[in-house]
Amino acid sequence: MRLADVFSALLLSAVIAAATPIPLQPIDPEILIDTGGDATPITTGGVSITLSPTGGGIFVFQNATGGPLSKLDVSVQFPMPIFPSGFGVDGTIAIQQPGNQQSSFLSNLFPNQLCTGVPSDMSSCVLMTFGLIPGPLIGTGQNFVLDFDAKVNGEYVGVDATVADGQYTGGTDTSDDRVGDWPDGASSTTVPVVALPEPGYFVALLFCGAGLALYYRRRRPA
Repeated sequence: MRLADVFSALLLSAVIAAATPIPLQPIDPEILIDTGGDATPITTGGVSITLSPTGGGIFVFQNATGGPLSKLDVSVQFPMPIFPSGFGVDGTIAIQQPGNQQSSFLSNLFPNQLCTGVPSDMSSCVLMTFGLIPGPLIGTGQNFVLDFDAKVNGEYVGVDATVADGQYTGGTDTSDDRVGDWPDGASSTTVPVVALPEPGYFVALLFCGAGLALYYRRRRPA
């Protein structure tokens, strides 16, 4: 084979290699939710936050909705049109609640779409819902923490361990020390959902209302 042919073959191989996308490493971002210290009030309108440049962050809020929260909806704007291979979300609820309660966590992935539902060639959306059965998830006026940091060798360490143990008393921290699997530029919107009264409460209101109506009807002059 002539030297020119060898050079052409090597050049073609280099072009093919450059055109082949390098697969991204699978990432598994995890979120903790727990009680916390210095907090930012959050109402039913929700709040938008930006994760740390290193893909993590600890955010502390106070439930200022005026009632207990049945669940917490968290959406993350992901600055990639398609999720990496192996992408998954593990939501951990670390709130220390008495009694026999079961955590409820759901996540949905929407590639090529903003969290507002608008199609996008630059972003995707992760929608997550935290809850407890039976609830409420967060009491009236209670502080709570969203921790986007990743585990280290399968375990929470340092500040993240204090969050997992329900001992975190600090405030929001988005420094470079807060390292997670979320990509740089990821932003999140958190919306608390106020717990509705139990069905029995509505039945009691119905009977009370009917009783009052009957009472005033009997007292009304003929």
